[in-house]
Amino acid sequence: MISPQNLTIACAAVGLAGREGDLPRKVLPWSLGLLLVMCLIVVGQRSPMLGWMLP
Repeated sequence: MISPQNLTIACAAVGLAGREGDLPRKVLPWSLGLLLVMCLIVVGQRSPMLGWMLP
């Protein structure tokens, strides 16, 4: 979810050179939120509620 190389290139592209640490700090909460959603989906697939998603 977080690629330091891509974030560094993005900072250079938008004029944030030298402030590369700001972007990962802003992206981290979103990444953790997406990880939580994925974990909830996986745990939910063990129950009959989302068990239909598995083959």
